[in-house]
Amino acid sequence: MDKLTEYNSVRPYMRSGDLIEWGSASLFGGAIRLVTGKKVNHSSILLSLDKYEEFKDRRYVLEANRKVELNILSYRIREFKGTVFWSPLKPKYDHLRGQIAKWALDREGKDYDYQSLLANMFGKVSMDGKKFFCSEYYHMAMVAVGILPEGKAARPGEFEKFNIHGRIMQIVYRS
Repeated sequence: MDKLTEYNSVRPYMRSGDLIEWGSASLFGGAIRLVTGKKVNHSSILLSLDKYEEFKDRRYVLEANRKVELNILSYRIREFKGTVFWSPLKPKYDHLRGQIAKWALDREGKDYDYQSLLANMFGKVSMDGKKFFCSEYYHMAMVAVGILPEGKAARPGEFEKFNIHGRIMQIVYRS
């Protein structure tokens, strides 16, 4: 089965502000999952520009890797070795999707927060917005639009405890 089969079946329903989480087959990803006890080790923000005809079939992710960067989701999936999950925001937050996208795009190019990532392995860290690690970036977007209160940065796989998403769906299987 093509890696994009399940993704292609749900892509039309994916909207800005949804959560995409990644469980990589890498050693580093495994170390993060060992610390957190979760199935994923990376979080990203979905971006949809479907109001523009040229982009209606394209989905993007904004994610903190070496910097906060914009990537085409299907390209990332094609190259990815691991499992990918989609967590759509609940409909009651639909009116905030544009604000989430704006907040996230306004931070593109920000530096990665290596120091907080390491500190997060030993205990929860505060969010300051100067630099980001992956789940801190998603968490701060939710704080910025009023969905979540301020607090310590969530780790990948911890967003389900906030009950802001609908059903979590696995869209890519480990390969």
